Amino acid sequence: MTTTTKHRIWSVLLQILAIAFMMFTGLIVASIAMFSAPENFTDVKSDEISDLGAIRVGFACLLLLLIPWYRKIPLVLIITGGFYAVVVQGDPYVLAIGLTVWIVRAQQRWQWVIAGFGLAAVLVNMGWHILAVLRMGDAAQTAEAILIVVILGFAAIGLVLAISLITRQRRRIRLAHEEVQAVEHDRHAMSTEMTRQTEREYLAREVHDTLAQRLTALSLQTGQMRKSLDGNQHTDLSVALEETQHYSDQALRDLRSLVTSLRDHGEKETAVPSVAPDGFQDLRALLDDAMHQGLTIHAQIVLDSYGSAPDEIQRAVLRISQEALTNVMRYSQDNTVSLRLEGQPGQGMLLEFTNRSNPTHHFDSGTGTGLLGIKERAELVGGTAQEYCSQDIFTLTVHLPWPMQ
Repeated sequence: MTTTTKHRIWSVLLQILAIAFMMFTGLIVASIAMFSAPENFTDVKSDEISDLGAIRVGFACLLLLLIPWYRKIPLVLIITGGFYAVVVQGDPYVLAIGLTVWIVRAQQRWQWVIAGFGLAAVLVNMGWHILAVLRMGDAAQTAEAILIVVILGFAAIGLVLAISLITRQRRRIRLAHEEVQAVEHDRHAMSTEMTRQTEREYLAREVHDTLAQRLTALSLQTGQMRKSLDGNQHTDLSVALEETQHYSDQALRDLRSLVTSLRDHGEKETAVPSVAPDGFQDLRALLDDAMHQGLTIHAQIVLDSYGSAPDEIQRAVLRISQEALTNVMRYSQDNTVSLRLEGQPGQGMLLEFTNRSNPTHHFDSGTGTGLLGIKERAELVGGTAQEYCSQDIFTLTVHLPWPMQ
């Protein structure tokens, strides 16, 4: 037998015991209420029940048979119990049970109106019992009996309100807790989805900044090989083939680096680069690589403590420069670029690339994926990137923050 089955069995047993206890209590209350009215007996001094008393006892027993379904039909208990308490002038016990369940579930105005009528019926029933006590005639016993009726009547009303309102409050707390859990679950799901989306964007940027640049270099080398074949320049063809193999190896290493980054980082902080930046060594390798591909670079580099710059800044400088030089190789007229790179802690960093545009290549500023990637990379670290086209001169200016250490 599983734990859930045991729990259900115990729940059913407790419910049966509770219903039996309520029915037994109802019999006691009906008996006490019958003795409070002299017309329930043929003679005040005898114990013989009158016809009216027999009718009231029978009605009370019938009402007690409704108690097992008090949760399903509380309105029936209120109507029949109210009729018994006000018209038949019996006890308000069944009415009180129905009121308790009804008030717990009441939401709309008409439901609260019915609850108000039910409480008023209890007060009316108190009045009937007080009048019945007065008809007994014994002044000493009458005062005590009236006091008992008043105490029991208001105790019944207080008990109904206390149980129902406490139950409503507990239900509200439970519902609020469930809503908090649902919101927490949604927040966790959104956080997980945002983390995954950030990771996908990071990997897409890494693929664009690494493999795309290498493959662009391969494309340019392939074009050079075709020119060499057309001119029968076998020496140049051999060099071009060697360069092609070199860039292929670089692309393979970058791919392995990205795969390693995905496996190691998972859904952790996606700003962790796949390869740690290496300061000036990265810039030197990038410029040497670009010049090896046939790009002429006029560089003006003035950097103070660049090796101590934050990793994300170094990485942004490297990737932006890489993409900018690749664009020069694609679109420049003479494969020549003027590079200006300046910066120091607390003053920020400036990257400026200027080249002659190729009139045979139509270029709409801001629509290429290269410039978009540069802008995204700059914005990622809180910087800006702008391009300027003046006649046949194209200038790309990038400003990046460089906080003090």
